[in-house]
Amino acid sequence: MTDNEKDVREESPVESETMADAEVNAGEAEEKPYEWKEPPLFEVEEKDNCLVGVKVTIPVANIKAALDDVYEEVNDGVQVPGFRRGKAPRKLLEKRLGKYARSTVVERLVDAAANSLVKEKNLKPISKVEVEGLENTENIPEDKDLVYTLEFETSGKCEPADYTQFVLEKLEFQVEQADVDEAIEDMRSRFGRYEPLMDEGARDGDQVIMDFSGTIDGEPFAGNSAENYPYILGSKRFHENMETVLRGAKSGDAVEADVPFPEDYKSQELAGKTAHYQIKINEVKRRVLPEVNDEFARKAGQETLEELRESIRKRIAENAGTQLVDLLRNQAMQKLVEESVFTLPTKQTQRFIDGEYDSMKEELIQRHVPVEEIEKEDDDIRKNAEERGLFAIKSMYAINAVCEKEGIDVSEADMDEYARSLSGGDDKQFELMKEFLAREDIRTNSVYRILTNKVLDAIVAKASIKLVPFKEEDGEASGNQEQGGAEENQDG
Repeated sequence: MTDNEKDVREESPVESETMADAEVNAGEAEEKPYEWKEPPLFEVEEKDNCLVGVKVTIPVANIKAALDDVYEEVNDGVQVPGFRRGKAPRKLLEKRLGKYARSTVVERLVDAAANSLVKEKNLKPISKVEVEGLENTENIPEDKDLVYTLEFETSGKCEPADYTQFVLEKLEFQVEQADVDEAIEDMRSRFGRYEPLMDEGARDGDQVIMDFSGTIDGEPFAGNSAENYPYILGSKRFHENMETVLRGAKSGDAVEADVPFPEDYKSQELAGKTAHYQIKINEVKRRVLPEVNDEFARKAGQETLEELRESIRKRIAENAGTQLVDLLRNQAMQKLVEESVFTLPTKQTQRFIDGEYDSMKEELIQRHVPVEEIEKEDDDIRKNAEERGLFAIKSMYAINAVCEKEGIDVSEADMDEYARSLSGGDDKQFELMKEFLAREDIRTNSVYRILTNKVLDAIVAKASIKLVPFKEEDGEASGNQEQGGAEENQDG
């Protein structure tokens, strides 16, 4: 299962739960099959979009035999006043417990018939089973066949495209010296330090340590002041009026600025008003970057500058290689979904779409997008959810179809390799990751991810590969791969 796949089984009424769980019960049925007096009859009608209708006929001989069993069990297990255990007359039991006995018989027979249907017809429901004809199980006739109908969805089908005819584009990528130099500069930025300025005024990029307090009409307001506040000049986190007076200021200077609040400011008390700020410059610092030499290389974990450059070159190439593999896999998946032929279950497909819709809305809520804005975009959200949901369910069936065609499965060695890739090569973390992935709720998704990658790799191996020149806009496979560790909070 993928992360996008939802649980396709739903809660069902008692009379249809047995059908929904037929796949599980079929295993038990193989160990101890129900002993039919006469086997049930199944008339199967395959409808559109994987919908199946089944008319089930259970011969009356089974009803009579099952009733005999139930009354015998009741007689042996219940003490009827005036009679020894097991000696109560059948007529008396029928009068007192007839409804219970008939309901129990129907439950047993429907359950057994469900197992037989799965085993004989290989029909596995993936949705709530709609049942007609079992509305009044307490009053079923004891001298007639038990007849009822089922309707449910079965798994979809995929006829995979001929992926041996796929033409996939692979980007040609080589590590350039400029990529290495850019990574070096990013590392210099990471190791840079702010050092105090003595007589120079602040300029963009400098860190200004300041005290400030603001008033509106001479009165202070909430959040109006701070002490030793570090601010990177030019970051535009403050109003331009504030930055203007800070630019050129030196340690010990005092400056003032008027800052207007916009009409739509989040605080209604401040919206549309102008605050007057008094600012004291405690210190001005400028970022000093280290020289690029062997000492710098040692700070970065290498012995020499040349070794550092080579390690960066290697890392860029590895990162680019991983991304290029991912790009090929994505192309393979896209073509597989676009060119394969699908028969999809309507209800299951809708559950995928609804799941995507709920996920997209939840993401917007987590990003604190106002409810009014979300409602305005509802049509677009639904459209995108439909596209994503359809792609997700088609991907699932396509992967399963190719997996079956190619005989691809996931071994424990594959699971170990996956765990090691997530543990960063650390043996202790590897063991912890193995334990984590062994959890039932985690293993299913992990197996599917591994399976998906193996299937896509098999498709890539059989496709034709066309080399195309690499461009920066094609991906982040260039020297900026090194930037991830260079970020820091410069205002802190």
